Amino acid sequence: MTVLRTALRVEAIAWRRSTVQRLATPLLIALVPVASIGLTTLARSGAVGGAGAAKLADYAAGDPATTHLVAAGQILSVAVLMAGGFAVAATFGQPLADGRAGAYFGLTTPRGTLAFARGLVVLGWAAACVAGAVAVTVGASAAVAATTDAPFGPAAWAAAGRALAAGLLAAGLALPFAAVATATRSPLATVGALIGVVGLTQVVVLVGAGAWFPYAVPSLWTGTGGPDAAADVGGAAVAITAAVAPVGAALVVVQWRRLTDV
Repeated sequence: MTVLRTALRVEAIAWRRSTVQRLATPLLIALVPVASIGLTTLARSGAVGGAGAAKLADYAAGDPATTHLVAAGQILSVAVLMAGGFAVAATFGQPLADGRAGAYFGLTTPRGTLAFARGLVVLGWAAACVAGAVAVTVGASAAVAATTDAPFGPAAWAAAGRALAAGLLAAGLALPFAAVATATRSPLATVGALIGVVGLTQVVVLVGAGAWFPYAVPSLWTGTGGPDAAADVGGAAVAITAAVAPVGAALVVVQWRRLTDV
């Protein structure tokens, strides 16, 4: 445990100084609330017509606070996966691509422990960003609700809870891409795989199997595909989606234990 704590401390310092973290953190925490409230405001302004109005129709009904948080959950389900994918591409793929990982063979800390610590740091960062984005959205929505006749009630809190859960699920879904980064030793290949999975998710949803495909579950669960699609996502599908994170972490630990030619 002492070795793991040391590895976590070192990896946290390195991640805090990384460019990806410095760019992605404010984008997730600030832009998600802005986009959520902005979409709702735009949908109710009457300024959008035609196809745009149809796409925003779901944000034009219901009390504003609940709609803000529903939108936040939908945005987080995609944004956190993308941010997490870029994060593991940088933290796992880049050292292998530029040769810096060769130094790991001279450390007393096992490489598997380093990989586990690195994954935990990225996952913890993503979870903190999700919590921050939801908290900011709740605060802003409560402020908006105070100026209207629609109070910040139980429905809004339920939407906030679902947004938080969906964002955490999406964060966990990024961990398997650490295994992709390790196998390919390329951050670009990892990002390509991430984009490929996002595209595949769209196809799976179109053919009607999204409710059981982990990479579609967070988005559908928050209502991106409509209320019927959200209702199709059951507890078993959510549990399977949550299991992706530990499986991905275990896989990358095994890979790093077996690294021999860096």
